[in-house]
Amino acid sequence: MTTYTIIDESLGPAARMSAEEYLDTYKDALKPHRIVIGAAIAGPTKDKPSVLVVQRSAHERSYPNEWEIPGGHTKLKERIAGTVVREVQEETSLVVTKIFNEFPGFSYWSTKYESDESDDVNDTTRSICTQQLNFCVEVRDISALKLNPDEHQNYAWCTMDTVDQFKMTGPMRKVVVNAIEALSR
Repeated sequence: MTTYTIIDESLGPAARMSAEEYLDTYKDALKPHRIVIGAAIAGPTKDKPSVLVVQRSAHERSYPNEWEIPGGHTKLKERIAGTVVREVQEETSLVVTKIFNEFPGFSYWSTKYESDESDDVNDTTRSICTQQLNFCVEVRDISALKLNPDEHQNYAWCTMDTVDQFKMTGPMRKVVVNAIEALSR
């Protein structure tokens, strides 16, 4: 069965660009080294707005055991909307049917290891700037949720009342709050 993802007409141009095209818009500014996306998936009940948060695996080099919304890195020639669809499916097994809202993201600096697969703590490293773009999405069947154990170990439905109970970075906590607000509209 072929599934088509609807990209809402109200979205800005970023969702329709490749990561390479998006990075080219930074001609006169500090240009990020890479783009990542975050996908806000609404909870199964409408009475109290919630968003899916996933807990990073304990073996992750960066932010092990921390909570975040599903997402990941764009491939240079890949459309950003395509990254949203691919990353949601890779991390949660869910199929995105609609991308309908872009909400505030953030930039951050992190350490990039020469080999992300290596456990050698003496790997060559460099600092890189990453720009995270965030989108609200609808998925086909929330009951099909199944985490990729290589990336995440647990999931929960986060509300405004519970957001402070999850261990996450300050910028990610702001993203989760923004996601809940965006999904409430």
